[in-house]
Amino acid sequence: MDGMSESYDPIVEETRALHKKFEDLIEPHRQSLWRYCRYLTGSPWDGEDLFQETLLKSFATMAQIWHPLALKSYLFRIATNARIDGLRKKKVPMDTYAELDLYNFPEETVDPLEMIEALEVLVQYLPQRQIAVFLLMEVYGFTASDVAGMVRMTEGSVYAALHRARANIRKHRNKIPDQIQPDNIESNAQLLDTLLQAMRSGDMDSILGMFEESIQNDAKPGFQEYSKKEMLNGSFKHRGPVLHVSLELLWGRKVFVVLAETELGLALHDIGEYDFENNRIVYHRGYYFCKELLLEAGKTLNVPVQLQKAPNLDWREKR
Repeated sequence: MDGMSESYDPIVEETRALHKKFEDLIEPHRQSLWRYCRYLTGSPWDGEDLFQETLLKSFATMAQIWHPLALKSYLFRIATNARIDGLRKKKVPMDTYAELDLYNFPEETVDPLEMIEALEVLVQYLPQRQIAVFLLMEVYGFTASDVAGMVRMTEGSVYAALHRARANIRKHRNKIPDQIQPDNIESNAQLLDTLLQAMRSGDMDSILGMFEESIQNDAKPGFQEYSKKEMLNGSFKHRGPVLHVSLELLWGRKVFVVLAETELGLALHDIGEYDFENNRIVYHRGYYFCKELLLEAGKTLNVPVQLQKAPNLDWREKR
């Protein structure tokens, strides 16, 4: 075991150092990439999953690049392909287009107000590659040549998809999207309320009593514990600021919103979700480390976000 530890620890430290360099490199593009993932999936929750998948794949595949790197295109291409490949695995058919003559492509535009409205209806009314093409060209400023490689289409087909997307947006711009229905709330309402009251009273015995021994704790991105024992010896040992917990409906999901007492008042500290099986908690999903999602949630909930917290997180804007 000692030999394994000696060979393992340096790899961990070196990987962390490389990942820190990667995080610094992509920082100028994080916010726009997160919003692209959100718009592409139609949901902040699904967008966060796609965003994290994109970052993992981007970091993992960067060592395979042997040509000058156009970083923004690289990140958006991986996000687009991850989304399309995920839908293909679910047997969702991809939309196809006959090519438009590049020299006779109609010079039509969508005004900014129409564009903002479009973002609310895209996923509901447009095929996936129309969504991607429209976002990449109209919102994020990529050329048709750039986009062709991202969505695996010819340049002429990209123009055709954009033309169709603009027409569909005009067609649906005045429609109000259906209200998002909460996910599986009623069946777990009593369990969620019991858990909430235990959290508010600080009754750790009751909280732990609801946990299955094999509970998985997933603090996106990357921090995971795989049993109640690991949580007791890990995350549950951390004692941070005084917390205030409420159960809120956020973007169609019932989630635990955690506020912390800070020098500047109450601020959004974390968001958590719990999955139940036979009245026991089998999975906890937390967003403590997800800066972009928490900042967006803060706007929606009208609360400030805690920008400094352990371990060494500092999300304040650098001057």
